[in-house]
Amino acid sequence: MVSYRFSSPTLSSTPLLSITQTHTSIVATIRIEYFSGTIPTIDISGFLDGSDKMAVAAKVGQACQEIGFFMIRGHGVDRELLRKLQMSSSAFFDSPITIKQLSTGPFGLGYMGQGTENVAATLKQDSQVKDYKESLNLTLPVRDGVWPPNNDLRELCSTYYSQMETLASQLMRLFALAMNLDECFFDDKVDKPYTTLRLLNYPEFESEKTDTVTGVVTTRNAEHTDYGTLTILWSSDSRGLQALSRQGEWIDVMAPIVDVSIDDGDDIVFIINIGDLMMNWTNDKWVSTLHRVVVHPETQGRRRMSIPFFHNPNPDAVIECIPSCLRENELPKYAPMLAKSHLEAKVSKALGKTETMDDDLILEK
Repeated sequence: MVSYRFSSPTLSSTPLLSITQTHTSIVATIRIEYFSGTIPTIDISGFLDGSDKMAVAAKVGQACQEIGFFMIRGHGVDRELLRKLQMSSSAFFDSPITIKQLSTGPFGLGYMGQGTENVAATLKQDSQVKDYKESLNLTLPVRDGVWPPNNDLRELCSTYYSQMETLASQLMRLFALAMNLDECFFDDKVDKPYTTLRLLNYPEFESEKTDTVTGVVTTRNAEHTDYGTLTILWSSDSRGLQALSRQGEWIDVMAPIVDVSIDDGDDIVFIINIGDLMMNWTNDKWVSTLHRVVVHPETQGRRRMSIPFFHNPNPDAVIECIPSCLRENELPKYAPMLAKSHLEAKVSKALGKTETMDDDLILEK
């Protein structure tokens, strides 16, 4: 449910828009003064080198309040690594199904074939729309049977995974500054996080595909919110990714189209969005925004690939309202909760069966 209440269309202290957006157990009431309708691109190099930390934090904080999405440059991730990872990922998804199915594991890890996942069910109990994608889902440390037998892909994924963990930790420190907290506020809450690297392959649409509910498939990945703290997404072509604006319109999340095989000197752009637990931490000051992947007319005839990295808190982290996120006379909206409980509930709904986070997934971290 998304409801809207408009007031004075000015840029004064009078809020332009009040929104209530229901994400199953999470209700967000956000007051924003202005949103330009585009996802901002932020150079974070000034934070990483220490030259302009607070200015970068202010831009990030504004984006997280207005739309919950932003793009980053100046992160230092290796372009050549992405080129090799994209090529190796393509080769994996082109493998026979019998090879792909060798990668299996608990809690949604390993290979998941087309139609296995139903992310819409994490928001709508009766959703039967299966996602038109296949995925390879990995976590560190390497677990027997989960990671693919291809040694090159395993090495590339491990290297990329480590770079994403570092970048996510830096973003969490940036988030702390944006909330007027000590830069290290989140450190002990994310020092043993449950994180997941996903290689996603959306097959080409050669003709109309149908399902049993809607008839014609118009989305490759149905509308949903992400579960944890933040997501770092890379795609050579992000066309089709859309986020729900506060005006109730689906807007395109358009990163530059990239051919990583050509070193044109441009920095790779990552798409960042925050998840449910970060929204909970901020008492809805920041928003875990509904988003989806639609069938884009210019890309429906070919595969679409993306590589998201999902960052979550430590499984035993207690998620409760951060005092600096409370407005005057405002009370916390949620009771304290374990990150592990939230993640288990979401994964179980997406897969249509009860999933629990095994102790070894926690203790190995």
